[in-house]
Amino acid sequence: MGRTRENRLDALLHLLLSELGEGRCGAEAAVAVHLSRSHAARAFRHRFGESPAAFRRRLTLERAAWTLRRTDESVTAVALEAGFDSLEAFTRAFRRAYGVSPSLYRRLDLRTHHLPAPGGIHFQPLGVALHTEAHMDILDHLLAFDEAFTRQAIAAARTLPPAALDQPLGEVQPLGFESPDRTLRDLLDKLVFNKEVWVAAVRGRATPERDRTLQGLQARLEQAFPAFRAIAREVQAENKWRQTFVDALCEPAEVFPYGGVLAHVLTVDAHRRHILSGWLWRLGVRLDPDPMLFGGLIPEPPRPPLPAEEVRP
Repeated sequence: MGRTRENRLDALLHLLLSELGEGRCGAEAAVAVHLSRSHAARAFRHRFGESPAAFRRRLTLERAAWTLRRTDESVTAVALEAGFDSLEAFTRAFRRAYGVSPSLYRRLDLRTHHLPAPGGIHFQPLGVALHTEAHMDILDHLLAFDEAFTRQAIAAARTLPPAALDQPLGEVQPLGFESPDRTLRDLLDKLVFNKEVWVAAVRGRATPERDRTLQGLQARLEQAFPAFRAIAREVQAENKWRQTFVDALCEPAEVFPYGGVLAHVLTVDAHRRHILSGWLWRLGVRLDPDPMLFGGLIPEPPRPPLPAEEVRP
């Protein structure tokens, strides 16, 4: 019986993903998978952290943001595809979610299309949410995963006793030019700072301040990751992989290739993600550092029993 309930919840998830922008109401979606509306809402929120309506609305906006960034469709066409009755309603919803209008979002081209996702499921062009897309940009994939992992790691750190963040873990640092990563706070700080310092070097700015509180790390992430992603896109779009720049933050100044910097950040931070994930696991927090299944429907760890079932015949 429990397996049947889980199968129906999986069916509801796939139905919502396949009907982004459609007008089917929540009661109709629940009936389609043989669940009552009230049970479907409770069980879905329990498993994925948000209601079916909020889940579908968020992924619909993520798909719209992705379409704005990747296609030449008009904003009005994107709004209609997202199921909005008017451009004004779409613009209001988009601005609430992303902080800017759809037109400005497209012009800036600095932000991921991902919105905060309690269950970790996002719109992915390779997923069932948009089955016509056959292209995968590996650089976008890796950068988006790095950002999603770091966000989740900071969120996970908030659930730990404060002392756990500064508990000595043993020195882990294969790079001679950096201080060892001795604590969880060190690892979280380095995942953010590695983007900040290279953005500063490439853009000719001063080394940023390092607020290492969890609130400060979150605020720094919001600035650093989009800025670093913008640099990566410039390098890719302009084919600047072998071009070099002067890093005036080094003493003495050094010359580095853009492609080498991107490879360095992705490789070193992948190492840090694995180390961080291992220590979090010992503290009872499971956070997968592997980007292989990022964006897919990854099986979740066991959860407490669902509420009492209300199944329609």
